[in-house]
Amino acid sequence: MNFQNYFKNQIVLITGSGRGIGLEIAKEYLNHGAKVVALDINIKKLISLKKKYKNKILIEKLDLSNLNYFKNYLKNIPKNFKNINILINNAGMKSGKNLIDTNINDLNNLINVNSIKVLEISRILMSFSLKKNKGKIINIGSSLSSHGAVFRAQGGGSDYSVTKSMVHIITKIMAYECAKFKINVNAIAPGIIQTPMHARSISETEKKHLNKIPLNRIGLPRDITGTALFLGSNYSSYITGQIIHVNGGMLMIG
Repeated sequence: MNFQNYFKNQIVLITGSGRGIGLEIAKEYLNHGAKVVALDINIKKLISLKKKYKNKILIEKLDLSNLNYFKNYLKNIPKNFKNINILINNAGMKSGKNLIDTNINDLNNLINVNSIKVLEISRILMSFSLKKNKGKIINIGSSLSSHGAVFRAQGGGSDYSVTKSMVHIITKIMAYECAKFKINVNAIAPGIIQTPMHARSISETEKKHLNKIPLNRIGLPRDITGTALFLGSNYSSYITGQIIHVNGGMLMIG
């Protein structure tokens, strides 16, 4: 597949695009011709991206707790960015607590940020432009939320795994309900990816996880971008409701 300038007439909105996976996805869509609306609570790295790509990218500080601000932002978005075709729900927060120990209020907050906001933002964008454009929604889930992987590979973070498994279920149900609008809804489930969210060195990550990954390396944010491009393209027009695992073979079970 040749994606050179493939997305020239596409506009992509990416939440949580200020670092890690979201930032790499934003760069790749820009490199392949798309215009990008990049949203994050921390826009420090997005400022340098704006300097490079100038009128091809909009950046905005977005706090997921204030979606009324987000709605107003969309109302006032420049005309040449209004026709959003692709939504990538990447924003989220990490946690590493066991379900039986975590504070219920903390768990509710984690579910709200990592799971419910995916649904809310998707609904807002559906009304805004995705229904009209027969667009695409790509959610970022987690391989650690499937087949009990939390016990084999992570050894903690059960609360996080619950929220990402909810993202997987939301993806499947939304795909079914959005099919009548010709909107494809899929999710990418990354495995062990070295990002700032982990707040540890790659050597520490390798020590903890490498023996569980058949490809024998820790994933990098750029390992996710190809799948994100594919799911945003017409090459995936007959794919919906799928959770695509990108994890170096960490979960080789059905």
